[in-house]
Formats: sequence, C-alpha cells, structure tokens
Amino acid sequence: MAIIDSLSQLSAQPGRFLLNARDQHLVVDASPGRGGQGQAWQAAELLLGALQTCSHAVIDDEARKRGWQHYGLAIQARCEADEDRPGHYRYIELTYRFTGITQAQAEELVQVFTTVCPIYGSLSRGAPVTLHVLA
Repeated sequence: MAIIDSLSQLSAQPGRFLLNARDQHLVVDASPGRGGQGQAWQAAELLLGALQTCSHAVIDDEARKRGWQHYGLAIQARCEADEDRPGHYRYIELTYRFTGITQAQAEELVQVFTTVCPIYGSLSRGAPVTLHVLA
C-alpha cells in the first residue's frame, strides 16, 4: 500500500500557499473571496485536476493494454459550490470526449477508471477524513 504525503505552507504573500510533494513544488492561491490573487491554481481546480489526471492515467494505461493506441481523449471537468450547503459542492461533473474508438470501448475505459481510481472512489463514496490539530 502506497502512502502519499504532501506538505502545505504559508508563503510570504497573503492568500498564497506552497504545496510540496516529493521534490515537487506548486504555488496555489486562495480564491479572491478568501484573499487570494487568483493567479495560481486554486483548491477546486486542483480537485478537478486530480480527477482528470487519474482519469487520463488509468484510461491511457487500459487503452494501451487493449492495443487501442490511436485514440484521443479530452476531459472537461466542472464543479459548483452548493450555496444551500456550505462546505459542499452541488455537483462534480466530468465529460469525456473520445476519438478513434467506439462508444462501447469508451464506456469500458471509463468504467475501469471509476472502479480503480482512489480519488474518484473517495469523492463519490466518501472517505473518512481524520484531522489532527496541533498548536
């Protein structure tokens, strides 16, 4: 079982944070409503990007295993905050646009993604979240 670890730290600029994982670094902004500049990636964009990245990784691997190498895929992702339930999204939506394979093949690949992607599984079925607060 692989444990994934990352660290987020404040930067010298209000509303800007630094994410570190392995030897990789990413600048992230809070939304403008939370004091961010809106120039770097924001949290919801990272969430959608994680789903898109896992989708592409799983689907591309599965397509290659099946010998379907001449296909194309673009994934549009979107979410909307739920104003009636603060702290929730009203929906998260992924739209897959395949070329070069049939509808049945496309659905087969997406089914594999929904079965094996831990990010999708955690979001769609809910995963326990433990918070440790240290001062």
